[in-house]
Amino acid sequence: MRTFAALALFAQVCQLALAIESAPYDLVNSAETYEERVYPAQKWVTTSHLSISHHEATSDVMFSKLFNYIDGQNDAAMKIDMTAPVTTLVIPGEGPNCENNFTMSFYVPAAHQDNPPTPTNPDVYIEERPELHVFSRRFHGFANDEDWIVNAAQLHDDLVAAGEEGVDFQTYYTVGYDSPFVIIGRNNEVWFMKNDMN
Repeated sequence: MRTFAALALFAQVCQLALAIESAPYDLVNSAETYEERVYPAQKWVTTSHLSISHHEATSDVMFSKLFNYIDGQNDAAMKIDMTAPVTTLVIPGEGPNCENNFTMSFYVPAAHQDNPPTPTNPDVYIEERPELHVFSRRFHGFANDEDWIVNAAQLHDDLVAAGEEGVDFQTYYTVGYDSPFVIIGRNNEVWFMKNDMN
């Protein structure tokens, strides 16, 4: 038992040592099963892919393109620090054969927000993401397709039950915070966007 506790503590210390910059946001409201947040307008580096499902191969293809960008495939040949979270916007059935459209993004670190290097891969671009108002549900572990769908459905039900208005349930984000090497305490989220009527 002591050995397991020591290993768990060691893993947590390693995770803290590898802490990375996260996209800033303002917490608007915290409910029992979800949070309401506003992310300010920021730059993200982004790529898209059409696929029937949100399987690992799709994520791997997009992640590799974005990782190559921060690893130096940009016009400055600059290595850029990894950030969190990795967001993937899912637009169901948008393709000509009813494929889903997946758009994965890395947050551009604050040090490069004003002038990020230009990607050299034509499939990768710098996105000027406007202010984003979201409802977020967190869950833990290694996430698969079913986990994303189940948690999105639960967030949908919780928001409807709470009487939240102006929520876009047609699209959603899958959101990851940890590298594949993190085994303990993995954090994932699903987001629905709020359509602000201001």
